[in-house]
Amino acid sequence: MPARDGAAYQEDASQSLQSATSAVRSAELALQSWLDGRMPGTSADVVVTDAEGALGPIDVAFGGVDPPSRDSDKVRSDVVGLLGDAEDALAQSRIAVRRDDPEGVRAALDALDKAAADLEATTATLR
Repeated sequence: MPARDGAAYQEDASQSLQSATSAVRSAELALQSWLDGRMPGTSADVVVTDAEGALGPIDVAFGGVDPPSRDSDKVRSDVVGLLGDAEDALAQSRIAVRRDDPEGVRAALDALDKAAADLEATTATLR
């Protein structure tokens, strides 16, 4: 389905990025809490897994909207790429926490922080 116009498409992109940022930041908080000994691994796993699961529908919903013009193609490409990066960082996080791997969790936190920063920066350009 095509978006009504470029402004509506940018709003859809912004909402998708904000939702993804929320999921990524929640996972970051859970992993940091696990590293600090304030959250058991099973709870951190649930938060990370839920965050990862939340990104799939965001990606599908945004990816199913056709850009209204060629001018919006870059927005689509950027947003889809960032959502994919966030999904990858969340998968890395899930694997590390399930392995009870502090070093892997620290690396995953770096990936999550980069993904969230990129999501936030792109959101800011859409406003």
